[in-house]
Amino acid sequence: MQSVGPAGFYNAPISKVIALSVGATSLLASVLNIKPYFHLQLSPHLTTHHQFWRLFVSHLAFANSSDLLFGGIMIYHMRVIERHFGTAKYAAFLAIAWLVSTLLEVGALVMLSKLGLRSIPAGPLAILFAMLYQYHRIIPVTYKFKIFGATLSDKTYIYVIAAHMMLSQSIATIAPAACGLFAGALYRSDIMGIKRWRFPKMVNNFASRMLLPVVASAPAARSTATTPEQRAQSTGLPMEAMMATGIRNRRQAGRAGQPRGGVDGTMREYIGTLAGRAPEAGTSARPPSEEHIAILMTMFPGQTRETVIHALSTAHSDLNRAVEIMLSSP
Repeated sequence: MQSVGPAGFYNAPISKVIALSVGATSLLASVLNIKPYFHLQLSPHLTTHHQFWRLFVSHLAFANSSDLLFGGIMIYHMRVIERHFGTAKYAAFLAIAWLVSTLLEVGALVMLSKLGLRSIPAGPLAILFAMLYQYHRIIPVTYKFKIFGATLSDKTYIYVIAAHMMLSQSIATIAPAACGLFAGALYRSDIMGIKRWRFPKMVNNFASRMLLPVVASAPAARSTATTPEQRAQSTGLPMEAMMATGIRNRRQAGRAGQPRGGVDGTMREYIGTLAGRAPEAGTSARPPSEEHIAILMTMFPGQTRETVIHALSTAHSDLNRAVEIMLSSP
């Protein structure tokens, strides 16, 4: 399971709104038997009947329960992108992704009609794949494992779900997925400075004052988990970071000839790390070790060595806190 960030929608209000609204709209469309109003078709809906409202509503509901289930899972796990971007930037990204992917979908309907593309199924598939591109480029792999000799990671099952959704209806779903990936890549390239665009300050202030208190989620309750795997899932920190800290402290405790006071101090530091407490004021600052630098450079390949060293120094060589700093930095 993906373990970057706490469980739930804490600090991810837009993801919560998307998950709830898409789920509710999909259920209402099914109950009221209005699913035919949500797919996007060039002819006759756009060219003859001029139903341009379909360009918007086509992203609001999934057409079947399978897409709703897998789409909901993807929306939930893409909340880490909102936490990485911040809510204001994430809202701007979604608006740009919706605009670009919708224009690309219309172009695909025009150019791929000879290949059998007659309509785009209902659902925010293109927007999901724009999110997926950011997820692939930004969020690091936290752990890897092997199954029958194949090396997989904690992100693999999200890619499997995405592949299923993309291939579920052949070209009808491949086209919007490709449009979404292109929209995500375009945003990531920062062409014409689009990554700096935000909604007007008046809109952001209104949303912060009127909407955020309604949809915001409280932080998760303090966990009583004791094993590294349980703590990694409950706190949202990568398990390697927690394990590396424990291994480092155990190595220090096992050094030959270490006085009793040093062992006690190391154990107190280890217990304090597991409990999430900051180092004591009297603890002397130590320079970041090459082992910690190498771990963070592997987890954040897009960051410079200086950035990694600065994060470790700020965290007083606490690998868990350094990971949090790296994830929260722009």
